[in-house]
Amino acid sequence: MRAMSDETGTGFYRNLPRQKRSQERVARIVQATKTLLERDGLQRLTTNHIAREAGVDIASVYQYFSGKEAILYTLAETWIEQVQAVYARHQARILEQRPSFVESLRAILAEVIALPDNDWNWRHLAGPMMIVPALIELEAAHETLTTQFWAALLRFYGASGDTDTLLALARMFYVQIDSALTLAARLPDAQAAHVRRWQRRQTIALLREAFPRRSRKPR
Repeated sequence: MRAMSDETGTGFYRNLPRQKRSQERVARIVQATKTLLERDGLQRLTTNHIAREAGVDIASVYQYFSGKEAILYTLAETWIEQVQAVYARHQARILEQRPSFVESLRAILAEVIALPDNDWNWRHLAGPMMIVPALIELEAAHETLTTQFWAALLRFYGASGDTDTLLALARMFYVQIDSALTLAARLPDAQAAHVRRWQRRQTIALLREAFPRRSRKPR
């Protein structure tokens, strides 16, 4: 997914870090943003605080990023690209190995949940993605791609209904999972495990309604 242009004030990098020292500085800035977001929340996040936490001067922050929103955009885009990569890998696997629909569903969700920093992202990044304008646009694009992926997968496995029906079902599926994983990220591990298990059951029950009894196998 391509980042926005710098003209919006929310571009990925102002200057792409090429040297090792510059890359390390950018990594410190990004990590400092994560630390502050987790510790203090979005409302108290400023570029001055980020610079202080990262141990760099404020000019270094603005050398690479147009503001705190651009750093958040970097974090969100990295997360989304990881999720979309999961979809791409499984799309290739499904075409080659032809697993059942339920097997594919469980494998995809398990890999998404196991992504690095997944719990942190759900706990601390999902909120900003609903209120920071640049991140709202990024999330909307991700939701559209995800909806199209699941609608195509449903069709591949023989789901009934026209395109609008399958897109609506896929969007409900996306929203259901998004809500459940956001909740699970805020709960203790034992409670989160229950939420994830119930979410899987609800998802399978929801999507099974799209299939004739004889279907759920690849066409």
